[in-house]
Amino acid sequence: MLLKYSKYIRYIFTFRYIKIISYILAKYLHNKIKECNNKEPNMGKCAKYNRYTYYYGFQIIIGGINKFILLIISGLLLNILPQLLLTTLSFVPLRIYSGGLHLDSYTKCLYFSLLTFIVFGLLAKYIILNQFITMLIFIFVFILILIYAPVEHPNRPLNNNEKIRFKYIALLILTGLYLTTSLTNNIIITNSITYGILLAGLITLPVINKLK
Repeated sequence: MLLKYSKYIRYIFTFRYIKIISYILAKYLHNKIKECNNKEPNMGKCAKYNRYTYYYGFQIIIGGINKFILLIISGLLLNILPQLLLTTLSFVPLRIYSGGLHLDSYTKCLYFSLLTFIVFGLLAKYIILNQFITMLIFIFVFILILIYAPVEHPNRPLNNNEKIRFKYIALLILTGLYLTTSLTNNIIITNSITYGILLAGLITLPVINKLK
């Protein structure tokens, strides 16, 4: 019985269904735009993009939705949903500009992200940081960003001006998050944001970026 459905089970656990859905949607969109432009040659430049561009875009969108749903489910099952969401929401904007670890497949990335966010969500719930430790963590991450950020994506190299701009924006985001923790008396918010920025800082370390 299991052998009969092993192919579909493998698709679920390797998240290959995201590629399949993305391919179907990309093919459909490409054909529709091509058909439209053949009827109306002056409709625009959309059809000049190849199918892979749409495929890549759908993979990002569907992959992001998939990751968000799995985070919600994990948070509910482990009773750490507020911590998990706040840790993720503080991590994401900083990660965009500071960069960091990039694994070589979506499956690895998703499992690693889920595991990491769950661990940091659990830490945010059960290990409470005092004001002094929180300040030290922000100083530590500030130094890491100053030295190592931005860590470039292999498929998105940055020029010198972009590197400077990304570093400044990352530092501004970090400062804004620190002010948020300083102005709130809610320990869940403070703790979760602190663990989120700690994670964002750690993945800029060269030793972490050697992982694949």
